[in-house]
Amino acid sequence: MSTSDTNYKVDHLFLLVGENPLPNYIAAKMLLKEGGTVYLVHSTDTASKADCLKRRLDPVNIELISLGKSEADSSVIRDKIQNQVKKILKEHPNATFGLNYTGGTKAMSVHSYRALFEASGVDDAKFSYLDARSLQMLIDRENDSPKPELVNEKLSLEEIFDLHDLRWESDKKPVTKPILPELAIELAKLHTAPSLVIAWRWWCDNVLKPATKLLKKKQNKAPEWEWNKDNQIDKVILKPDIAVQQMNKALQEYLKQPEEGKSLLEAFQQENFKTVKGLVNFYNALWDPEYTQQIEKVTKLLVEEKYLGESEIELSLNQFAEKSKQSADKPHLEKSKDACRWLDGLWLEHYVLHQVQLLSENHPGLINDSGMSFKVKDAKKEKFEFDVAFVKDYQLFALSCTTDASKSLCKSKLFEAYIRSRQLGGEQARVALVCCYDKPKDLADEMKVDSEVDKKDPKIVVFGCKELDNLHVHIKNWIEEINCYYAP
Repeated sequence: MSTSDTNYKVDHLFLLVGENPLPNYIAAKMLLKEGGTVYLVHSTDTASKADCLKRRLDPVNIELISLGKSEADSSVIRDKIQNQVKKILKEHPNATFGLNYTGGTKAMSVHSYRALFEASGVDDAKFSYLDARSLQMLIDRENDSPKPELVNEKLSLEEIFDLHDLRWESDKKPVTKPILPELAIELAKLHTAPSLVIAWRWWCDNVLKPATKLLKKKQNKAPEWEWNKDNQIDKVILKPDIAVQQMNKALQEYLKQPEEGKSLLEAFQQENFKTVKGLVNFYNALWDPEYTQQIEKVTKLLVEEKYLGESEIELSLNQFAEKSKQSADKPHLEKSKDACRWLDGLWLEHYVLHQVQLLSENHPGLINDSGMSFKVKDAKKEKFEFDVAFVKDYQLFALSCTTDASKSLCKSKLFEAYIRSRQLGGEQARVALVCCYDKPKDLADEMKVDSEVDKKDPKIVVFGCKELDNLHVHIKNWIEEINCYYAP
């Protein structure tokens, strides 16, 4: 059968609505004849999903068939479907029928199949299934293996989210153009060295955050870090040699001749050694000598890219944000706290988005939509985020990003992305973690075991610090590896 042969299309198509409406949407677009009708068979729990499908499929003719809470009751399912068939045949005796049993529960699939197969007056009903492995529509054939048909539907990220009735927060639309991609590329190259990963993470946690954040108490909640107002964010020490200079200067101030009649010890004892505690805190906020050489590499990069002057010893966050605005037609950092977020790790998300879009430019047609920073609310008003995502045809690829190198945090990020990607993209969805962990394959294998996924299955992958350089090449290989693994 050629791809142009459409004898699998029917006038009346029954779809079983499950937790993920995406397969139903694809089936309706592919299997229904023009002017035909779709029947959404749903339970009480999936009524909202059926409503989303009805809205998204408009102006297609849609009828809802509710099973209530009897989604496992064979007699209810049989009666609902066969009564609908009788009603149709009274008006259209030559109508054709089909059932796509991708969605719904296993019980719904079995009983619905039998109900339509045994329905009086129905000849040659078309039964089909959207295969998550091959991404093909499998058309059942009597006494033969199913016939695979290519799926040519292309969806945007917004359409996938809309199928779940998810919306962006009004003031937080997804980012479609990366900020400072050239600088992010250079930072990614530096982060291929595990020693620099640790050093830069140390600077972000021990220098950048304490200088730009406040720990605020929440009523009846644990305290949380919050960004200072922009006009309260000071410059941040960036050159490692300033640590020694500042420490010497502070010591000179603290060790001045004490008041007449008081010993140095008595001066320190005042206010319960507050001066000494201040010295210790000050020291802890300065560079760890072990990281000096690695931090200098980032400093050198910022000087070369003209984000720092040759003689500057502090990073002006305001100046950094202003520098990003030099090109009027490019997205930029609005405020100094945005610069903080970018330096603290958001640069990696912008880098990953840039690499995905570079791949799309180099291979037209491979990726039909991409973006980052998806901040949405679900029906229960719970917020969740996607870092970076792209769509190949109708298949969702979700990429979680972190500059952290610790196994526990990386695994947590990967697990959350895996759950969310399946919620949105179903079994067809694929997930990756882009991180700075130095044993990415071990982490991916461990996650596959926990998720009962074949270790050779590339649906879950981790890109570590060694893959950060030219990441688009590794993403392309990942896509091709998936195609090969799931090839019929």
